Amino acid sequence: MRRWIFKPPTQIHLRRLAEWSPQIIDGEIINGCMEMDDYAESIQEELEAAAIPFDPSTAYSLDDMPIIRYDDPGFQKWLDRRIEICDAHRENQTQCLLPWEIQKALNAQRKRSDRLYFTQGRRPSCAMHADHFAFCDSTLMGIALGSPLIYESFNPIYTFYLAKGGSLRGGLNLAPCSKASNTIGHFPESVIGTDNQNVNRDWKKYESVAQKHKAGIVLMPTDSAEKMAIAIMRCNRSCLGTNIGNALAVAGTERDKNGVKVVTLRGRWDHATGTGGYRRVNGTEYAGWRNSHGPKYGRSDEGEPADSGWMPLASLVEFCRTARSYGTPYAILPQGLVVEDASHATSIRVPFPSGWRT
Repeated sequence: MRRWIFKPPTQIHLRRLAEWSPQIIDGEIINGCMEMDDYAESIQEELEAAAIPFDPSTAYSLDDMPIIRYDDPGFQKWLDRRIEICDAHRENQTQCLLPWEIQKALNAQRKRSDRLYFTQGRRPSCAMHADHFAFCDSTLMGIALGSPLIYESFNPIYTFYLAKGGSLRGGLNLAPCSKASNTIGHFPESVIGTDNQNVNRDWKKYESVAQKHKAGIVLMPTDSAEKMAIAIMRCNRSCLGTNIGNALAVAGTERDKNGVKVVTLRGRWDHATGTGGYRRVNGTEYAGWRNSHGPKYGRSDEGEPADSGWMPLASLVEFCRTARSYGTPYAILPQGLVVEDASHATSIRVPFPSGWRT
């Protein structure tokens, strides 16, 4: 059983936290994902050492959700099969696999919240918000494919607070974020509340609840931006959400030649965001991208949330060029995701949005 063990921070890490101050543009913190240091590198090494071979026939327990490398042969075999299933749904339009459409289609027995994504607010907690996006996206898309899961929305501030040793000051990169997701778990808003700016002193009462919502972590390859981007796109194509930190900012959105609302990349930030959802239009692949800065990107006629946009593979490659400096990006496997039951899938029908482009 893996538990969160808080290592004493190094002097370099403590100095960086002491020197950290928020950078704010348009009212949003843009430097909440700190670059790696010796402390974060030691955590990343722990994660790599804990990786195990993936067995899709295993129902992983709550106390031992796996850490897996993307290029693990067992995971690749499972991923290939999932992509076949997901592609068939998309091509035949038998089931919409967009997280926001799935969330709307669920009845009260299959969801405990109508919230899809939190806005980060004044805390530098983007990495844990992006983790929350990936966890929720993976859960929703898994439900549409037949996983016997119930959708919950989680308050990211508590796992963020605990991953930092009981502090809300300074940012967090993806190494401690992914370890916390795997060992501490996620606090459902249904029990902890929706205030994601402050920590309730009674949080310990809900620690055991959070541990029922631990994530399996799939570590993306870091050999090159191209390989990383392809891995993230394939995970999204297979209905897994991912978390990525980087330096190249999203400045807004625009319509591309296919009429898709795509992100525009320009400027600098130190920020973490999530991807979840996939589509192909006229041969162009897109990953669904979302941010924790609120509904600032506008809704298109296809109905995706205003805190999101689409990212073609070429843009995703550029987005990934600085990602390793913020910790290894990862995909999330919620507990129970590898268990599929056709009776669960057939009980839910998720329609495609009106005017959906293919």
